Amino acid sequence: MKLGFIASLMVALALAFGLILGQFQYVEELIFDTMIAPKGQQTAVVVVDIGADDETGAAWDRHATARLIRALAKTNPQVVGFDILFSGDCETAGAQDLGQAIATVPAILGFLLTNSPSASLPPTRLAIAGRPALWPAAGMDAPCPNFATAELASIALMGDADGQLRRVPLGVLVGERAYPSLAIAIAARANGGRAVAGDDWLRFGGAAALPVVQGQFRVPLASAKTWPSRSVDAAALLRGDVQIAPKAVVLIGSSLPERGGLRTSPASPVTPSVQFHADAVIGLMSGDVPRQPAWARLAQGLFLAIAGLGGLILAQRIRPTHALIATLITALLWALGAFAAYKFVGILIDPVLPSLFLIAIVLLGLTARAAFAARAEKALRARMGQILPPSLVARIAANPHLMQLKGETREITALFTDIEGFSAATVEMGAEEMVAKLEAYFALSCAIVLRHGGMIDKLVGDSIHALFNAPLDQADHQTAALNCARDLIVATETFRAQQGGFGRTRIGIETGTAILGDIGFGLRIDYTAHGPAVNLAARLQEVNKDFGTQICIGPCLGGRNLPNGSVMPLGLVNVRSFGALDLFTLKV
Repeated sequence: MKLGFIASLMVALALAFGLILGQFQYVEELIFDTMIAPKGQQTAVVVVDIGADDETGAAWDRHATARLIRALAKTNPQVVGFDILFSGDCETAGAQDLGQAIATVPAILGFLLTNSPSASLPPTRLAIAGRPALWPAAGMDAPCPNFATAELASIALMGDADGQLRRVPLGVLVGERAYPSLAIAIAARANGGRAVAGDDWLRFGGAAALPVVQGQFRVPLASAKTWPSRSVDAAALLRGDVQIAPKAVVLIGSSLPERGGLRTSPASPVTPSVQFHADAVIGLMSGDVPRQPAWARLAQGLFLAIAGLGGLILAQRIRPTHALIATLITALLWALGAFAAYKFVGILIDPVLPSLFLIAIVLLGLTARAAFAARAEKALRARMGQILPPSLVARIAANPHLMQLKGETREITALFTDIEGFSAATVEMGAEEMVAKLEAYFALSCAIVLRHGGMIDKLVGDSIHALFNAPLDQADHQTAALNCARDLIVATETFRAQQGGFGRTRIGIETGTAILGDIGFGLRIDYTAHGPAVNLAARLQEVNKDFGTQICIGPCLGGRNLPNGSVMPLGLVNVRSFGALDLFTLKV
């Protein structure tokens, strides 16, 4: 009995330290995704969605954007923020027209980050008081100089390790000058004050300071079902079919896949970045800033250590039923306290893992005690089966490694997908239908990738870029990627039959060494992989066109000791940028 008590106590301490050190961060993020809900009014921000065509049916251009701004100017908006990069072609008539229109509204234009230093930097309205954590970059890809009447803000966003977009950065540091993120700049204008950033806080004018955690705000994301209630179609607005209330806070962007603004978030696998910025603005304006302070994980670990020790003592001294009831009540009180902390003060404390770990620890203690009495053992096993399956107890007791987000070299298997005939389908379908179908397609395919242990690096248009054996070690990642590819083809063929032919998928896969981490601060800032295997996988999905196949496998992966009959050779093929390679395909 003593050995069982000591073993259970060691598990409790291991899990407690795991909570303190953040070793279950990925699971915590999923739990917080279900907890966090916006508290601000969703109609506080109006999203103007630019489609493919203007009010006349012609392709949308800068003249159309200029007309849109002039229409908005008539409503005297508080601020107009653009989740659009207006760079290049600065001497055209469209650019001149757009520059004149921008001058008629309190505009905030977005810019992206580059590795190349900027010759000159425009002014900024972000004031610094201390040393806040800002993303550094050498330069910016700024809008045209003739738009100089507008304030500039960064529209760069970075997803978490699972590819989900949950946070908006406080700002960026370009050279020696600090610029706010788009949501920060818009909220500052709407609240009537300049944004001032400290080490761990942000203040708009004389308003109360908002807490900042590691230079970022967690965004309370609204459901995708609420987007239509706060959005208007740009062409409809120009036709006069819809109206915007005076003094509105306006965000302009596009939900079209070809505009490159779709990201994966807990709200939707195809979240338009303009909708994400809108959620961030609403949260900042209302002061709704969920945060997980440094002491939260310490509190979770101490709770588990103390309650776990108390639970184990009770499990040895009182009836098993009473010990379980006391444990459940303790776990319930912790969960209720965690929910109350978020509801009333916006502090994120995990209500689930400490409670589940506590239950699991006490169950382990009860199991050890039950080993000394067959009758008690049978009763305890029955109770354990009612509360937590043994397989889940074993998984919870495991101690996963910390995700390695810094630069590292490791072997990965890269998987790239592409939808056949997507460009033609985009022309035939409207924006609303296309986004709906893409959302359903990505919801299906991304779930398959995650189920097989893959990491979704990014979504680009209609393509999924997935990595296996990153950022966590994954046993037999090559087989996992092949099984994933097989399941993707089976599932998307069924999806295709239901969607009138839309969704035929081509896949390229290759294994090799790659460099992974937060690499560079270019047009995209995220955790990704660089290496020949990644580039070849992207090429291989295109090779499927030549063979009429749906899965094309590179020589490194195809040459591995794979299960007999699982792959078939395609022969020696000349691949662009790689030369002649022995390629394979997968039997589905």
